[in-house]
Amino acid sequence: MRLIDKHLLLSCRDPFFFGLAVITFLLMIETLFNYVDLFVTKGVAFSIATQVLLLSLPHTFALSIPMSVLVGVLMGVGQLAADNEITAMKASGISLWAVLRPLLAGAAVIAVALTCYNHFFFPGMNHTLANLLRDIHKKRPMLEIQPQQFNDLNDKMTIFVARKDDKTGHIEDVTIIEKEKPGDISPSMTFAAWGTIIHDHQANALILELHDGETHEHQEADEPGKYQVIRFAQMTRVIGNAEQDLQKTDRKAKSDREMNLQELLAAAAREKDRQADIKLRIRDFTAGFLDWEWNLLDPGRVALVLGDGALPVEPDRRRLQLQERFRETRTKVKRLSEQYGFQERVLNSYVTKENRYMVEFHKKFSIPFACIVFALLGVPMAVTSSRSGKGVSVSLAIGIFLVYYLFLVGGEKMADRGRMDPFLSMWSANFVLLGVGIPIFIRTVKESSLLSITHKPRAPKDPGDRRRQAGSATP
Repeated sequence: MRLIDKHLLLSCRDPFFFGLAVITFLLMIETLFNYVDLFVTKGVAFSIATQVLLLSLPHTFALSIPMSVLVGVLMGVGQLAADNEITAMKASGISLWAVLRPLLAGAAVIAVALTCYNHFFFPGMNHTLANLLRDIHKKRPMLEIQPQQFNDLNDKMTIFVARKDDKTGHIEDVTIIEKEKPGDISPSMTFAAWGTIIHDHQANALILELHDGETHEHQEADEPGKYQVIRFAQMTRVIGNAEQDLQKTDRKAKSDREMNLQELLAAAAREKDRQADIKLRIRDFTAGFLDWEWNLLDPGRVALVLGDGALPVEPDRRRLQLQERFRETRTKVKRLSEQYGFQERVLNSYVTKENRYMVEFHKKFSIPFACIVFALLGVPMAVTSSRSGKGVSVSLAIGIFLVYYLFLVGGEKMADRGRMDPFLSMWSANFVLLGVGIPIFIRTVKESSLLSITHKPRAPKDPGDRRRQAGSATP
């Protein structure tokens, strides 16, 4: 490696890692806020919370690494330009092409590494995170009694409250349904005018203090008509095992973001086969209906549809029978239309699933390729804005990130809805930025601006002005 190439790469190394740390932190802020409330509410252990936080990093790295390439190039090359090192290179015969070459090579290495990361590591970690979050949501906290809902405290007891104060635990219009065993068809029922919920975390129990109520229960199972009513002014019910610990499960099903490249292609192929089956089914029942209509028009085969019996001669009976056959025809057409609409909706769902898989497939390549695009954009932007300070470089980087993100998110939404090809939706941002970056770089190499405005002096109107202008121009 040439000394100048090594110097360029080292100049961009520290800004790259600085940008990676800052951008990753900014992208993780929303994740931190979303999970803090979940951890506090669910009471998840610190080790599990840390595991969730670490497993949330892969998706962030997939976006922050390409952005950090642009930050590294802008700050690294911008500092060299501010120190007049780029000017010294040009004076020594080193063009911007030579400056761009090692940076493009470094960006290509990062792009290849990020592509391998998206294929080998990202899907598995995302799958583990999805399973862990699913298990956390299944964990039952103490605060689960909600008003206007039937809340299952366990497999034998269900409680309903009309109103509840979350601060004081005060509840009103309480109904408790308790079974001797799961599936009991004659449970006992307790009604109370009001009560209080007390959480005993040390004993892992939920205490219900009920007031002004009564309990209805059967005494003998063989005599369902007999039951007793117990009225009370105050009653305390203790429900043990009110909290459910986190139980890990091994879910095998995967979403599109939990699949590698081969799994995405296989899933898209399955959706393609299902589309072919639906199209074949639509073709078959459409052909059957057209054949039925053709038989109606063919005098020799109309009996196959309407039957062997001829229409009656009497006008009234003939009209009634024709109306009956017309109603049957309309019903058949209506059912065919409904069936066609249903099959079309099913077909659209399969197309949407296929597009989602293909969007994720192309995303694993298009986002890493953005590293090369950002390197190409960063060099001319750093050279031209070096005198303006780092604030301008950061502003330019934010603007490019915003454009790229809008293209990425908008393209993904449009592809999922079937309005854009998955390939074009994921690669359009790279194509647009390349279309902008290449002309900018070429003009920067030629040291010309994008907007060249030449001021032409106003021609004098009289000969005397021309002589005075010529005299003033003569040394």
